[in-house]
Amino acid sequence: MVLRRVRDMFVATVNEGLDKLENPRVMLNQYVRDMEDDIAKAKHAIIKQQTIQQGFLRKAEETEAFADKRKKQAELAFHAGEEELARKALTEMKYFEEKHNEYQDAYQQSVKQLKELKEQLQHLETKLRDVKDKKQALIARANAAQAKQHMNESMNKVDSESAYKEFLRMENRIEEMETKAGSYAQFADQGAYAHLNYADEVEKEWQKLQRSKQLEKQPAN
Repeated sequence: MVLRRVRDMFVATVNEGLDKLENPRVMLNQYVRDMEDDIAKAKHAIIKQQTIQQGFLRKAEETEAFADKRKKQAELAFHAGEEELARKALTEMKYFEEKHNEYQDAYQQSVKQLKELKEQLQHLETKLRDVKDKKQALIARANAAQAKQHMNESMNKVDSESAYKEFLRMENRIEEMETKAGSYAQFADQGAYAHLNYADEVEKEWQKLQRSKQLEKQPAN
């Protein structure tokens, strides 16, 4: 019996702690903060991606300019009869053209990635606005659901056989206490009024004692 009571107290304490941990207002506010953190991270990623994108674009433009410059140098060397210089300029031109294509591809890829990041950010911001708009309504609904759940749990405890037996045991104990209290009161009442019930008999005995005393005082013949 004692172990059962300890168990019930422990379960009640744990459930109370879980209820606090699952407080709708606390949890929804935490969700909002988490979403705000995700949005902040997404914005940071976009800024970083924009920097990378601009770097690829700058490199693509630079390598394109170098390729054009080497092409002109190769043409000048060719017309000047400088075959070695012309070939060297053409080699560097091809190198810069290849690098230009690589940076151009990287730039196009970064443009696509940046677009996806912005779409994700827009989606998160829309979700955040939706959560903020619905937060109070959700809290009210969650509170109502929890209240109903607690009431159902209370009813289940009352209806369960073990809980009902405990209730009857306590009821019997209270009835015993009331019976004992009534017995004590009746006994006290009897003691208080006992002298009234035997008043006549007591008076007769008292008269006997007085007569006996008077006889003792009379001189013997």
